Amino acid sequence: MVLARGDWFFLLLTLLVSVFMVRPYLYAVQQDNYRVNEIFHSKRVRNAYIADVVCVLVFGAFWGAFYFVQSRIFWGFLTGLFFFIAEFALYFVEEMPARKKPFRYTRRAVRAIVAVALSCTAAVSVALACVNGYVEDSYLRYLVFFGIPVTFPLLFSATLAVVNVFERINNRRYERRTRRILAARPDLIKIAVTGSFGKTSVKNMLAGMLSEKYRVLVTPESYNTPMGISKTVKELDATHEIFIAEMGARRKGDIGRLMRIVRPEYAVLTGINDQHLQTFGSREAIVREKLRVLDVYTDEGIAVVSDTLAELPRISADPRTDILLAGSRPTSPVRYSDVAVCEDGSVFTLDLQGIRIECMTRLLGKHNIANITLAAAMAYSLGVSPERIADAVARLEPTPHRLQLIEGNGIKIIDDSFNSNPQGAACALEVLSLFNGRKVVVTPGMVELGEVENEENRRLGNALADVADVVMLVGKKRVQSIRRGLQEKGFDGTVLIYDTLSDAEEAFKGVLHIGDVLLLLNDLPDCYDE
Repeated sequence: MVLARGDWFFLLLTLLVSVFMVRPYLYAVQQDNYRVNEIFHSKRVRNAYIADVVCVLVFGAFWGAFYFVQSRIFWGFLTGLFFFIAEFALYFVEEMPARKKPFRYTRRAVRAIVAVALSCTAAVSVALACVNGYVEDSYLRYLVFFGIPVTFPLLFSATLAVVNVFERINNRRYERRTRRILAARPDLIKIAVTGSFGKTSVKNMLAGMLSEKYRVLVTPESYNTPMGISKTVKELDATHEIFIAEMGARRKGDIGRLMRIVRPEYAVLTGINDQHLQTFGSREAIVREKLRVLDVYTDEGIAVVSDTLAELPRISADPRTDILLAGSRPTSPVRYSDVAVCEDGSVFTLDLQGIRIECMTRLLGKHNIANITLAAAMAYSLGVSPERIADAVARLEPTPHRLQLIEGNGIKIIDDSFNSNPQGAACALEVLSLFNGRKVVVTPGMVELGEVENEENRRLGNALADVADVVMLVGKKRVQSIRRGLQEKGFDGTVLIYDTLSDAEEAFKGVLHIGDVLLLLNDLPDCYDE
């Protein structure tokens, strides 16, 4: 079995095309920690595969027609060459998402690209050698090249499954190193922040308050996975006094794994809802996993918990750690009251275990006051004075894409595109109701809510009917539940439906007017497009 003359040229083209073909597949799995089955949920992958099949059919037809031509070897070569050019063009012109969850060329992504490209080239080499060795008609070897896009999902899945084994081994090495670094700093105060919603905002608020007294290292953006925490710990130095780690969870065991890495003495639990119900399987599983953050690694540790969870048995009587409830309940040790909200921010009274202070914040929404209260409870427990907490509250900036107010060309934009849960949507609409002017909402609905997803999106439609004047829906599947909710409430405003967010944005110039308020409610990552 040998390769024929000219096969090396096509193998080089196979290698180059594979590098570009892998991107949409890799983007899909990158959204959920490189789980292979995510490629089957991605519209981008499905569209790419359909385009590949069409390309194969078109050039396959040319190949079949040239079979009966006397100089078919020459025409077969040209057909194969232009087939690769067409495939290259299909993937080269494709724009990868640059917003909510952009494609990232991390070291792991680059390793995956190289591995898939090499395995694809190796598979084609073996197939060509077999054809050349066992088939007399060399013209048939061009069918091997046409088979590349058709079999690419299988090649990608098999290669990534193997690569993931080695990546997990490598990740465990990083996790062990992170544990050693943190264990070598017994003086370092370690705080875990988790919850179904609000954890990034609370983390940033807490970092701002603690920075009034301490030098703080905090996981950036939404770095809430083992690798995200490991990358952050690399920046730890002897001057840092506090480390704040955001902890995310989509499946059973995620919080436990992060807790074993960080071993925090303090914890903040922001709240629990049905977010990621689809991947957890049940509400009970979500509650059990989130409550694992209370397993702090010292008897003197404090866990600040939203008083919305006060009735949970584990919260009301925890044997290993003190629970400090914070929220709006009159019986909570740390609570807020006397709230006045407007489109420019809020003023409220914060009660820190009997010490009352007046606070002002530019952050939008009453839910942000609840977040501030959770952060303030932990900061006060760690010795930050009430006065410094109030100063920090006044300087807080909104977390990007979480009720971030943007002014532009006479239109106010409320960017809440990172939100994807019922409580967050309700808070965003409550904020929108505070503004004057015509209210326009763009949303694709909510995802990963399992069996309650349709019902929650219907309720979202009910809530939109009470606030919005114009509703711009994106997608096909989930928007039907939202439309039903709008109809139930007799919504008499305008409903517009678009296939993609890009289509909706193109329509802005015809829909929006000076004085409007635009709410961007949950820009879904690409893997959830229908």
